[in-house]
Amino acid sequence: MQPDAVTTARIDQMVVAMSRHVSDGDLLGEGIGTFLPNAAYMLAKHTHAPRCVSLCPNGNTLMLGTRVLSLGRDEAVTVPRALSFWTYIDVNLSYMPGAFIGGRPRWTEFMRPAQVDAHGWSNNVQIGRDPAHGIRLPGAAGIPDATSVSRRVFYYVPRHTRQVFTERLDHASGVGNPRPGEAASPHAPKKIVVVTELCVLESGNDGRLGVASLHEGVTREAVDAATGFELAWRRDIPATVPPTAAQRALLEREIDPLGLRFLEALSGRERRTRLRELIAIEAGTAA
Repeated sequence: MQPDAVTTARIDQMVVAMSRHVSDGDLLGEGIGTFLPNAAYMLAKHTHAPRCVSLCPNGNTLMLGTRVLSLGRDEAVTVPRALSFWTYIDVNLSYMPGAFIGGRPRWTEFMRPAQVDAHGWSNNVQIGRDPAHGIRLPGAAGIPDATSVSRRVFYYVPRHTRQVFTERLDHASGVGNPRPGEAASPHAPKKIVVVTELCVLESGNDGRLGVASLHEGVTREAVDAATGFELAWRRDIPATVPPTAAQRALLEREIDPLGLRFLEALSGRERRTRLRELIAIEAGTAA
């Protein structure tokens, strides 16, 4: 069960748009099972950012170079090629703070929020304000630590809906820019970028999210209808630069031939069915 053509095209647009925010030499924070941003990192390494180093969650390994994304064989690929191994204490207390504050290498990581408000605050803890009856999410991991000190924050949202982009968060676990009436930051507003399947959002001079570009075929009306707060709009919104034939070929042949990046566009029964199909395909390939 493959996603339809419109969905696959929009996911590939997301991957390409995310890869453009990677600079050569960045330290790339990978997530467990976050194939969509990991595909973007690999695409950047294949093209304009070959000197980036990935922090792979399997074994906390630092790795140069590229690899083919997989469901079950990633650790067997990354661990033998590791430049070094880090403990969680190394990552969270030693290296990440300096990189987030602005050191080199620069930390770049696209994180997926469950909710985002107009000023870039996010929630990955719980849906519903009553702890006894809400839906518990996996948790924020290092997002509170990173967003409290970083001057640049990257998110991605494969399903742009009013439930994600909401006027009021059920819980705040990621730090955005000051809201109206809150104490102003001594710094300029942090740069917050959110790449969705409809558009690219960026924070403006007032710290509020606005539309930086629209993906091909997407209208302002569609984005407004899918957003639970008023977005800032410039007079002339450019189109997001679409994927090239060469970029699509890299994704399909060298980076993600199984199409793992499309999993995040699926949910429920469709996702379970596709996962079973992919497990069988990968097992058959290995055999």
